[in-house]
Amino acid sequence: HVPRDQYAFSTEENSYMSRGDAFEEGMRLFQEGQVAAAILAFEAAIQQAQRAAETGQGSEEEVSEAWRMLGQAHAEQDEDRKAITCLEKSVEIDPYNLEALLALGVSYVNELDSFRALKTLKAWLEHNPAYHGLEFKEDEYSDGTLMDEVTQLMLQAAAWGRDAGAAGDADVQVVLGVLFNVSRNFEGAAEAFQTAAEARPGDYSLWNKLGATRANSQRSEEALPAYHKALMLRPRYARGWLNLGISHANLGRNPAAARCYLAALRLNPQATHIWNYLRMVFTNMERYDLVQKAATQNPEAFLDEFPPIPDGNAGFDELLTAPLS
Repeated sequence: HVPRDQYAFSTEENSYMSRGDAFEEGMRLFQEGQVAAAILAFEAAIQQAQRAAETGQGSEEEVSEAWRMLGQAHAEQDEDRKAITCLEKSVEIDPYNLEALLALGVSYVNELDSFRALKTLKAWLEHNPAYHGLEFKEDEYSDGTLMDEVTQLMLQAAAWGRDAGAAGDADVQVVLGVLFNVSRNFEGAAEAFQTAAEARPGDYSLWNKLGATRANSQRSEEALPAYHKALMLRPRYARGWLNLGISHANLGRNPAAARCYLAALRLNPQATHIWNYLRMVFTNMERYDLVQKAATQNPEAFLDEFPPIPDGNAGFDELLTAPLS
């Protein structure tokens, strides 16, 4: 068992260690959705960048950025604990790595660590030159909590962005969405993520966050179109398929949920917690033979009854019209 603040590098032979462009290759693989391979490339890039920094041939910023991308890759695979370890290392090396701070805040929320999330999101604002000079002003409505302070600062930042004619800085809207999720103001969170997604319509992670927020407020049916958008933009998105499966399960569409979970497991066999979701779905279907079969932890063993989901809208339509059972 590896302590939370230590990262366990892969023990398999890593062919990217011998490449001088491991980071660039990791970025290419990540963009293509080959996330498991990208993780190996980023692991190699970190070890190379650390050695280069130690000998004065590279910068700490490069090490920080490699840790950030490794963290993002693990988050993409629904592995928030590993993501947190990587992102903590990234901001420890470079406290001004704004993308790492924002991603870390999101992962803390996913792990229900709201205190660390708030501290990290406050640091994101304090280290962001775009909002230099913002300060918290207590008024009669302030309740003295860190949540209140960070929310007030973010609302000021959003107003500042609007006044400056900026497109309501999408990142500020993301932070507001995260904060409202922490305080269980799901309506405010959905509005913030919707604004962010409209400002950056090609960002699949924003559509996923919008879907998850709707699902958190028991609006699973409304979550589906947002998840569909995320998966259209990034078909090889394990976290997106898992979330889509959870919404189908909440709506009683167990066979559709099973196919989504299996899609996520094919993309990331390491995400063994997804087998628990699958066993629940099979139990709801009263298919105890499939519950037993799940013990093999082999997604390919289910292809006869749960074929892969076709690409694009045809696949989503097939899931929506699948029988309830």
